[in-house]
Amino acid sequence: MGAWDGDKCIAQLHCYRLRVPNGSPDLWPAWTRPAYIETMLNGGLDITGPVWCHACFHVGRSIESFARSDEPDAHYFGRGIGTALARSSIEWAREHGYAAVAAPGTPANLFTFAVWAGGLPWTTYARLGFTEVATETGDDLPQWAKDNAPLDVMASVKKALADGRPKREFHSRLMLLRLMNARQADPIT
Repeated sequence: MGAWDGDKCIAQLHCYRLRVPNGSPDLWPAWTRPAYIETMLNGGLDITGPVWCHACFHVGRSIESFARSDEPDAHYFGRGIGTALARSSIEWAREHGYAAVAAPGTPANLFTFAVWAGGLPWTTYARLGFTEVATETGDDLPQWAKDNAPLDVMASVKKALADGRPKREFHSRLMLLRLMNARQADPIT
């Protein structure tokens, strides 16, 4: 899905389809999807039918900005573009008969990580009616927060730790919005 500023694409949301429970093949092979999606495939979430999954958001990325550098155009940040893409994706999934929408929610209040990882915070998904179904485990920092992130992301991690944020709050959460028989509770209708 894409967001446009006139005739310029300024954001993208990459999505894919899963069929749950195992019985029909997924459109994407297992090695290309995040491991926590296995929770839905094998975790007994009582979902029957296709699941629409959000992979990553790229707000502020256009062909022009990518040609200059790997840095997104910050002019488009904080304008609700990612949330609007999520809402459109949810509506598309509803209209096409999906049973649920799954999404990796990035840690709350870590904007630099969300931009780098291409995700929305789990708190944004919660406001859209999603519930948490799995969290990366461990009381230690996730690997990305130890040594794999860019300098600005690492600086925000160090500041959050200095401010007393527990290490377990740096883990992503798998968020799920059930679409079948959920119209009345869905805040986006």
